[in-house]
Amino acid sequence: MTAKPTEHSADGSLRDWMQSGLFAGVDQAAIAALSDRAQRLDLPAGNVLVRQGDSADSLYFLETGRLRVLIETPAGRKAVAQIEAGEPVGELAFFGGGTRTATLQASRDSVVMVLDRQSYDAVVSEFPQLVPAILTAVTQRLAAVTAKTPPMEARLPRVIAVVPCGSSRIDPGVLDRLADAVRRTVPDDRQVMLVRESDVPQGPASAYQAWLREHEARRGYLLIDAGGDPEWGSLVCRNADGLLMVAEAGASPTLNPLEQVGCAAIEPANRTLLVLRDAAGRPIGGTAAWLAGRDPHLHHHVATDSEADFRRVARFLTGRAVGLVLAGGGALGCAHLGIVRGLQQAGIPIDLIGGTSAGAAMGAAIAQGLSVPQTLDQMEAMFIDAKAMRRFTVPIHSLLDPAVFDTELEARYGAADIADQPINFFAISTNLSTNDLHVHRRGPLWHAVRASGSLPTILPPFIDSDGNILVDGGVLDNVPVVTMRALKSGPNIVVTLGEAGQVWRIKAAYQSLRRRGQLIRDVLLRRKSDSDFPSIVEIMQRSMVVASRIASRSMLREDDIPLSPPIVQGMQILDWHLGRKQAEQAAHYVAQEVASNPVLASLAAQPD
Repeated sequence: MTAKPTEHSADGSLRDWMQSGLFAGVDQAAIAALSDRAQRLDLPAGNVLVRQGDSADSLYFLETGRLRVLIETPAGRKAVAQIEAGEPVGELAFFGGGTRTATLQASRDSVVMVLDRQSYDAVVSEFPQLVPAILTAVTQRLAAVTAKTPPMEARLPRVIAVVPCGSSRIDPGVLDRLADAVRRTVPDDRQVMLVRESDVPQGPASAYQAWLREHEARRGYLLIDAGGDPEWGSLVCRNADGLLMVAEAGASPTLNPLEQVGCAAIEPANRTLLVLRDAAGRPIGGTAAWLAGRDPHLHHHVATDSEADFRRVARFLTGRAVGLVLAGGGALGCAHLGIVRGLQQAGIPIDLIGGTSAGAAMGAAIAQGLSVPQTLDQMEAMFIDAKAMRRFTVPIHSLLDPAVFDTELEARYGAADIADQPINFFAISTNLSTNDLHVHRRGPLWHAVRASGSLPTILPPFIDSDGNILVDGGVLDNVPVVTMRALKSGPNIVVTLGEAGQVWRIKAAYQSLRRRGQLIRDVLLRRKSDSDFPSIVEIMQRSMVVASRIASRSMLREDDIPLSPPIVQGMQILDWHLGRKQAEQAAHYVAQEVASNPVLASLAAQPD
């Protein structure tokens, strides 16, 4: 229930509290007037003082007790802060003349002093020295809130300067097709304009700025070709909030003067690089040279014979790109391939892929352009035929010998740069050198997959060219949705492995654990145990999956789409022979989700 003030005024003890707290140093007569005007409210624990959306027509001071600050969301109430005794309450909304931005509920039996607007105005007109004391409290509260506020997410640029990279020349037809793709991507009636120098009235810079203000007010997207006259290009870049750099494969990548102006004016977070090639079948290479010195937030490979590539870029530019986040989980990761097949069959685009451990391995194969059947063949060749994770060694650096695993990874993924893949991709590993996450967006693809899947103690860590010691990303982040969100706006499909309510139990009793002598004999005689007692690999991977599932609950946002495909009955993380069955089951699961989940179905409606 929402509490209402009692009819009796504040007593002498309240005056003492006021003078020792917020109004320390203020004239006693002013405090007496304020406390006489105030009404005292006894607020039992659990009672609501104000509700989010109420009119902010009173100012409160918490004398004793504690209040919790609750934000109403579609998912329910969320506690975001706590108010201690001696603090003002609701002062920001009161002085701003708006409505309550949160619900205030007593978490302890509390006493609140209530001062309505009429009483406040009467007191401060007589004792104006109260105003700076209250405003000081407001300033301190704002400073505290600002200090705790996370960095603001970058806003999507609406005025985008398009510049040629190096010695490239921008084909007018390419810009026409890109603008048309943006128009088809924007779902409402917002105007999308492709602007060239001849479309803008000639005159001083102020004339261009006035023209720009007029068109920005229409809430649309302006793609402005900055090529041609250097003075025009510089004017466009200095008045844009996004930079789209267009490179042609085969051109010189040396930065030109217009790019230098654009990079000086526009922060890296709002820079995008397009690398054009004339056909989807043409190999991609040399992207690192285009990235050097330009520092784009993202880059995209666009084949000029592929409308799907233009639509993908349009989704990124308008904040509608679809991310696919893939968790680790060993052989259970074959479910990711079923997810991909189901999304493809439903017509849901996949614009950026990020993964950890098995998720990185599956995601890297798809980012390369491999099909789901080809990737399944690859996994079986590595883990079943070559027995890449079945070769023990002297346990100095690890339990398993990585030689076959490394050879298979290099053969399957190659030394091609992550930046050269047709679909944007990142992998996550844990950096023991810096005690932090390591996000792989550059460098050899197989290095990223190897580092992301380096199970501690099972495989030796991967050492990169900078000397960083990298182990499995699942140690810190098995479901890298936060990294995905930092790279792009728009929906993210987040795939976790192992059903939320699934219980892992075995038949073996603890007494069946093989002792040292028996283990040595079984290894020498190549005998497999009939017991299902967990192996060290299963224990390690399962531990990271459990930790990540708990952590992922707090990571997901309302616009994320969680998917947790059912696991084949009895399948464990080393059961690669069940991979195809797991993929088929996951694909069927996606089809059911698309039919029942309107958010997922809406993505299927996007043209691709």
